[in-house]
Amino acid sequence: MRYVFLFVICLFTSTSYQAQEIYSLEQCIDLAWQNNLQVKQAELSLEASESQLKSSKANVLPNVNGFASHNYNWGQRIDPFTNQFATTRVQSNSFGLSSNVTLFDGFQNQQNIQAQQAGLESAMYDVETQKNNIALNVSSAYLQVVLIEDLIISAEQQVNITERQLDRIKKMVDAGASNLGNQYELEAQLGRDRSNLTQRRNDYQIAKLQLKQLMLVPADETMNLIKPQVNADSAIRLENAAIVYSYAESSMPEIKSAESSLLSSDKQLNAAKSGYYPSLILSGSIGSGYSGLRTEVESVTQGPDQQIGFLETGEPVFTSTFDAAVKQVPFTTQLNDNFNQFVGLSLNVPIFNRYSVKNSVNQAKINQSIAELQLEQEKLGLRQRIETARADAAAARELYKANVEVLKSSQKSFEFAEVRFEAGAMNVTEFNTAKNNLQIAQAQLSQARYDFIFKTGILDFYMGKPIGFEG
Repeated sequence: MRYVFLFVICLFTSTSYQAQEIYSLEQCIDLAWQNNLQVKQAELSLEASESQLKSSKANVLPNVNGFASHNYNWGQRIDPFTNQFATTRVQSNSFGLSSNVTLFDGFQNQQNIQAQQAGLESAMYDVETQKNNIALNVSSAYLQVVLIEDLIISAEQQVNITERQLDRIKKMVDAGASNLGNQYELEAQLGRDRSNLTQRRNDYQIAKLQLKQLMLVPADETMNLIKPQVNADSAIRLENAAIVYSYAESSMPEIKSAESSLLSSDKQLNAAKSGYYPSLILSGSIGSGYSGLRTEVESVTQGPDQQIGFLETGEPVFTSTFDAAVKQVPFTTQLNDNFNQFVGLSLNVPIFNRYSVKNSVNQAKINQSIAELQLEQEKLGLRQRIETARADAAAARELYKANVEVLKSSQKSFEFAEVRFEAGAMNVTEFNTAKNNLQIAQAQLSQARYDFIFKTGILDFYMGKPIGFEG
């Protein structure tokens, strides 16, 4: 963007200020940048690209997930912590942490990071491109307003000249030195001059409205522009279009954006090809749990002997009996006892995935070809714009030089006609013709001057050179 700023800052210098709010070209462009919806959309796209890049970088990190559960079970089941059948309501809890990290995926994550990085750069250049376009449009509209201001001044001068000559003719008519026909012709000319002045003022309001619309400010907002005092140098040397293009190709943001898009598509193709490679993932987890079914013996007491059978001799056989008192194993004890760890490696080798990887690669190749064509299209468009700008600047320079000579001749012709008219050696029609020719020459020169300034400024903009004018 430094080229736009150089173009903006150096284009005009302030020479006068009014009591009302006034704007320089730089202020107009800054305000347009702040308000323009396309710039805001491009900036949001840039933020989205930044978020996508952060997401891609985060994919190389391990993930960590925790879980906890609190359950009640009714009916027959095997308790996972005691391996006992349970037929009553059992409360159980589970707690754990798990994590896995990709050790190798065919460098897919790395390729995705590089693709998102290139996409971010492309989005940055898109913002610059939008701002460049707005800067040029605002500059053109700004110059149009300033041009019409000059045309208004010229129209006012024409009105003053006609009014002065009409006053003189009226006095001559009153003195009998001229006829009413001359007075009527000058009155008609004054009406035409005033109509032309009104038209110029209307054009000024429309041009200023168009500038406000580019800046997205209310139409009724008071706005005055700093009028530059510039000298168009008709002897300026214009660079060859090929030289301008060789510089612009390496610096203009639309080209850099297309190059970054192509780089992103290259990396996306590599990422798609990584689907052909096996992947290796390291996993691990820790956990524990609690079961309301788990109990432990608290105390044992011996009970009466119990007969369990007879010997061959007929003597009875007894066995000892015991009574055990049990209690539920505490929650914290079970958590310690049930604590478990897991570490494992998993290898995934792609063999047949319904051609999903192949189709992804083919789609990535198509996107790469589209990006290549887009880059060539941007270069071609830039070359054509520069060639057109070079031809326009050369034509504007010749037209400006020609109009300078036309104005000189028209000025001399009018001065001579005015002297003859005041001496009575020229009629009103011939005088009006000379005056109108002068007005036309002034308008054409103003138009040619600002057109030449703007079009040479475009070439300097493509070259990244500052444009300086003496105030």
